[in-house]
Amino acid sequence: MTTDQNRVRALLDQVAACRSTDATLARKIALDARVQARASGLVLDEAEALYQLASIAHQHQQADDAFALASEAVNLADTGTANLTHAWSLHLIGVVHYQASNFASALESCLLAIQVYRATGDDINEGKILHTIAAIYQSMGDYDRAITTYESALAINEPLSRKDLDAMVMGNLARIRGRRGEYLPAVSLGRKAVELAREHAPHLVGGLLADLAEAYVGLADHASAALCFAEARADWEYRTADGGELSPTEQLGVMVSEGRVALRSGQVDDAIASLSAALDLADRTDMRETELEIHDHLATAYKQVGRFTEALEHRERHFALHREIFTDAADLRLRTLQVSHDNQTARHRAEITRLQTSELVANFAVDHVDVDAYHLEAFERLASLAEFRGGNTTKHTATVGDLAAEIAHAIGEAPDWAEQLRLAARLHDIGKVAIADSVLLKPGPLDIDEFNEVKQHTVLGRRLLSGVSTDLFELAAEAAWTHHEWWDGSGYPNALSGNDIPLSGRIVAIADVYDSLATRRIYKREWSLEEAVRFVASGSGAQFDPRLVDAFVSVMRARNPDLAADTGT
Repeated sequence: MTTDQNRVRALLDQVAACRSTDATLARKIALDARVQARASGLVLDEAEALYQLASIAHQHQQADDAFALASEAVNLADTGTANLTHAWSLHLIGVVHYQASNFASALESCLLAIQVYRATGDDINEGKILHTIAAIYQSMGDYDRAITTYESALAINEPLSRKDLDAMVMGNLARIRGRRGEYLPAVSLGRKAVELAREHAPHLVGGLLADLAEAYVGLADHASAALCFAEARADWEYRTADGGELSPTEQLGVMVSEGRVALRSGQVDDAIASLSAALDLADRTDMRETELEIHDHLATAYKQVGRFTEALEHRERHFALHREIFTDAADLRLRTLQVSHDNQTARHRAEITRLQTSELVANFAVDHVDVDAYHLEAFERLASLAEFRGGNTTKHTATVGDLAAEIAHAIGEAPDWAEQLRLAARLHDIGKVAIADSVLLKPGPLDIDEFNEVKQHTVLGRRLLSGVSTDLFELAAEAAWTHHEWWDGSGYPNALSGNDIPLSGRIVAIADVYDSLATRRIYKREWSLEEAVRFVASGSGAQFDPRLVDAFVSVMRARNPDLAADTGT
């Protein structure tokens, strides 16, 4: 491995180590890994960093971000050679679709994920992906395929000793058998699942015992069912005795199951007590799917004891919550489809930009060392990404480069230098790849902390571009670092003034401001030609070098002969 690869690999290993314990730190490290991987051209490492970011977002119920990041990871990891990052990113996309009840798309993604995973030659986690596929079939009501897929997962796990997965798979098989009224196999599978979970997956024990209890009730063995519930609660006490915590999902699984069993057994008062306690916990922890089921059971229970007002109240809350969940799921489905569309559009635009710039890069490389041509395309793609993330198109980068070159020609700079600036200036905002979307896409004004974060794009841009030691990239690094300095010294990052600001930075500052004004952005309207030129001219001697402003105005009048005479200086 190269030094860059070792550095990025170390960061990715740190993310994996701390993702479950310190998500904030893991996200920061993953962002660093992504930036360094992109700057070093390490495509698969960048894809892995994106997958880690997607997993962190999913862990924190940020479904939109998880889907978008995983989609980016898939685009990068799809290199034509099977790799684990590609497989797991597809799997995560499938999981997000599944949670949005978009089962057809979930199944499509996960089936592709298992295909890619098998092609990698890795086999330790194949059962995990099969488990997800089986769960999708189960949610679609296709129980036969769900059972077949769960059983395939068990067969694959057997030689791998994945007892934690086996417990989960057997538990789901037992649940399906029980729902189909096949209580004897449900009990048999449930017992095996509980035995495995006690040793290999303790967090599953309570839920598995609850399912087992319901299977026993199906066999009219109420005594065994009561023992299962007692054991589940004893397990809670044991696990919390030393300060451990139970997840709401674990507790609710048992509490709701107790209510269902009591209701089926005619013990309505006990059912109401259990379900009411479960409803309180579900409401406090925003477990809406479980809350929906509880309202349904409570409506039935209150109706059975003649408390019709309370039964109606729970039925109405059930309907209202069902509409809310359905609407949210539909919104998420639409957003995931929009992200997929946007990603596809961005790929098409990037390819168009690549084709448009390839001829220019090739011509420039004829007269310059090969390293410039080798690196320029990669950095232009990175600069294009920064523009896409900011809601713009790649036109900005090219327009700034062209205008900067024309200004340089207008003041009599050497033609070679001016043409070199045309390419270098395109990379002026490359550092924005590291700015958070919440800041870069914010439609309103930035606060102080957000503005300070934006300022860092000049420093990072210089750092990225300084990695290539040629005249072209030294010029690009210089322009990226100094194009926000002001002639009067009030700019950033170093508060340079006058001729202490490199000429490249002074020129690009004018080209950048003009095109930013003349282009519609997420946070502003598009200015007219006259308005934008007049604004730049008004900054002469304050924000901009007066000599360069005069040159800019002459360039704009040459481009647009009808430009008002009083627009410039």
